[in-house]
Amino acid sequence: MSKNWITPFFEWWMILAFLVLNPAASVLGQDIPRIWGDLQSGPHEVGFKTLFEFDVSRPAIPYSGWHGRLVPTRETRGRQMQINVWYPADVRKGDKQVLFSHYLALMAQQTEFGSLDDKMRKFADEQFISKTNDLGGNGSFTIEKLKVLKDLKTNSYFNAEPVNEKFPLIVFPNGGSPAFQSTMCEFFASHGFIVVAFALKGQHAFTEEISVRGIEVAVSDLSFAIGKVLEIPQVDKEKICLIGNAITASQSIAYQARNQSVDCVVSLDGGFLSQFDHSLLRRTAFYSPQDMNKPILAIYAPHPSIDPENISHLKFSDRFFFHFPQMSEFHFLNFGVFERFVPGIIGQTKGDVQKGFEVAALYCLRFFEAYLKEDRKSLQFLRAKPPDTSVIDKHSFKEGLPSPPTTTELKDSFIRTGFGSVEKVYAKLKERNPTPFSKEFYNDFRDWLAWKKDPDFENRFKLYRLGTDSFPESATLNYYFAYYALKTGRKDVALEYNRKTLNLIDTDDSSELTPARKAEMKENILKDLKTLDVEP
Repeated sequence: MSKNWITPFFEWWMILAFLVLNPAASVLGQDIPRIWGDLQSGPHEVGFKTLFEFDVSRPAIPYSGWHGRLVPTRETRGRQMQINVWYPADVRKGDKQVLFSHYLALMAQQTEFGSLDDKMRKFADEQFISKTNDLGGNGSFTIEKLKVLKDLKTNSYFNAEPVNEKFPLIVFPNGGSPAFQSTMCEFFASHGFIVVAFALKGQHAFTEEISVRGIEVAVSDLSFAIGKVLEIPQVDKEKICLIGNAITASQSIAYQARNQSVDCVVSLDGGFLSQFDHSLLRRTAFYSPQDMNKPILAIYAPHPSIDPENISHLKFSDRFFFHFPQMSEFHFLNFGVFERFVPGIIGQTKGDVQKGFEVAALYCLRFFEAYLKEDRKSLQFLRAKPPDTSVIDKHSFKEGLPSPPTTTELKDSFIRTGFGSVEKVYAKLKERNPTPFSKEFYNDFRDWLAWKKDPDFENRFKLYRLGTDSFPESATLNYYFAYYALKTGRKDVALEYNRKTLNLIDTDDSSELTPARKAEMKENILKDLKTLDVEP
């Protein structure tokens, strides 16, 4: 064991022992609730409140369970958004501690904002039982077992006075909000963050849609809810991170790609590390690796379709990967801590899932501290080798490449100093990145140049010279390079690249190359070769 390895090992273990494994007392001198296990509170007590908001630009929707049954709503003001908020608070004598039963009951107020009554509480119980059994309980989770959880104390207090400071924002959406992710939310808030949880819904009903359309609808929900939360005076609007489990991780990074105000993203298993989810993301309108350029923490459990390689192309992002061999996807939610009270709650476990939950919570906290509070020690913690291979058996870090300028910035540079400025940026980025600009960039910039900015086609020839340098096997880029070579009188270049395109076109499986488009390109190339008076 080298000396360089011993130091981070020692630091990691000491921090872990102090922050996670020691029993702790709250600021008020009360014991940490059992639901927290061995997690230790930060310096803050935690307040909790729920905002019942309407997006009046969209219609109200009914509730729907995972099996498709619709439950009508009486709400008519707009799309219902229940937003739950945990925040650093000055808890005073007389403030009421939240029981888990309250988080559970809020499941009945996702689309119906009226007062809670026995009928609604029963409905919430039924939904939680049904979803828990669907996640692996397989009928074993009953109302009797639910009663064990409902009486558990949490570590938050109703509507406690907020600390009069600015705190970074953590956004943690989930369809089971807030009953599925409340423990981590409280934990993060105690360490000086404002944490919000809400359900991302489907277009026409409560249950989210696992589809390209569903991601777009979820992004709209995120935009509305985050906009509302940013109105809270204590939220630091310049510090925002998203965390999601399963499909909500993919929805979160889709939102980040549209909004560069987001500072980081956590995938708490599943999500965009899966082949399926990433295939959906690639088909969304704003998908672009150069826009997915913020730090990523990817915590994942064994699954055949989950692999860090599925996001290897997100090369502009710093990426941390930690594999938890004893965990499953939904044990990273409250089910990890519920295992202590209801063994086998979502099926047989592969190990100590409560410990796995606690270590995952700590890694998320350190990630937030590193990128929302610029804490150097937290960053060192993330880069150190975890010593306990029973909890984390694989880890890696991929440093992000410098992000290229936006197309808007490159347009401005072109207007000011000409296409040479674009070539200089390309050459500088090419020192570390073989493909500085995306394939889509060339199409977008070509269309922009076409309107009164390139009368002699010279700039578009130079543009596609860069494109074929980056993507020599792209039939489309070679095709346009040949086209603009001919337009600028470079007949030898046009001949060479038209022939190259013909060799590539049948094997290039790019999505834009439909059979009709390939036939059109071939026809145009044959016409150009005839103009050059040569055979194909």
